[in-house]
Amino acid sequence: MDRTNVIGEKVKSLRTAKEISLEELADRTGLAVEQITRIEENIDIPSLAPLVKLARALGVRLGTFLDD
Repeated sequence: MDRTNVIGEKVKSLRTAKEISLEELADRTGLAVEQITRIEENIDIPSLAPLVKLARALGVRLGTFLDD
């Protein structure tokens, strides 16, 4: 499985399951809405720093983004 596609899919899946809007996630992480959108759509592959922010904001461990 291509890990680069998994990250964006997991971020979006977790965000929507927790009923968190893009704007709210941006506020929680300090990331731009556009950046989160690009991550969710697998346009951008995030570095470690944004992944840590996303994991904290979504209440999951960092490895969750790579789990099958």
